[in-house]
Amino acid sequence: MEEEARDRAEQLVTAAAGSIFDEMGVRPAITVKPGEAIDVVKVMLEEHPGIAALVLGAAAQGAPGPLIAHFTGINAGTLPCPVMVIPGSLSDAQLDELS
Repeated sequence: MEEEARDRAEQLVTAAAGSIFDEMGVRPAITVKPGEAIDVVKVMLEEHPGIAALVLGAAAQGAPGPLIAHFTGINAGTLPCPVMVIPGSLSDAQLDELS
């Protein structure tokens, strides 16, 4: 079941990465790891000092999720890179403007 979920996640991210490459000419790195999300992100940031930014998507409504709460709260000043929070309420056109 875990392998199936990983395959699905990799397919989704690969499709998004292809779109970014087509539009921007930049090939993002794709990594899917099991574990607690906050811990996995911390390890990735520690192991990959070349990460330029931590980009998190926020739900259009409701309280922030655990990643946003953790990385933009009390721990924000300790990160090795900037954090960007992309609101879920943005349209595709607005997202295009940002990128």
